[in-house]
Amino acid sequence: MPVSQGWIHRQRRGKVGRASEERSSPRPPEVILLLGRIGELWITYVKGQVLLSVITGGITWAAGSAIGLPWSLWLGLLAGVLNTIPSIGPLIAVIPAAIIAFWQGSTLLSVDNWLFGVIVIGVYIGIQQITMLVIEPHVIGKRLDLPPIVVLVAVIVGAAVGSVAGAYLAVPLIATVREIARFTRNKVQGLPPFPEG
Repeated sequence: MPVSQGWIHRQRRGKVGRASEERSSPRPPEVILLLGRIGELWITYVKGQVLLSVITGGITWAAGSAIGLPWSLWLGLLAGVLNTIPSIGPLIAVIPAAIIAFWQGSTLLSVDNWLFGVIVIGVYIGIQQITMLVIEPHVIGKRLDLPPIVVLVAVIVGAAVGSVAGAYLAVPLIATVREIARFTRNKVQGLPPFPEG
């Protein structure tokens, strides 16, 4: 009986000790938490770009199929991949589509090859504009909690200032600055640095 009581006592003392250690274990420094949140922002941005590429590729494939563009599935896949390169990627995607259109013509439309080539170029330009002005601001803005207009302006200004790299990095940089500004403001005001956490 004493052995049994001693074993129970040790078990209770062990549980109390572990609970005490859990309560007293220090949380990671706030700066480390901030860096983690910033890292999550960038990962979220990359995931958003992948989703945007899938959407762009799907629209390109559907539009190409609707007008009888040969190889529309492969051209859609190419457009999706090249969409990951801001500014110049979508422009590069037009080239093979236009070549195929001028060379083979349409499988559905009864128009000359040269006219079909012009139609294809116009369709691709329209898809690019819709993607840049409508889809991207909403997809990326929703994921990073940024207004669509902010995303649009950031991409345009980034492309003007820093070309391809500027267009690609502008949005996550703005989200990063916002996160740091919130953290600093809350610390200065004596508020929790991450109220929602």
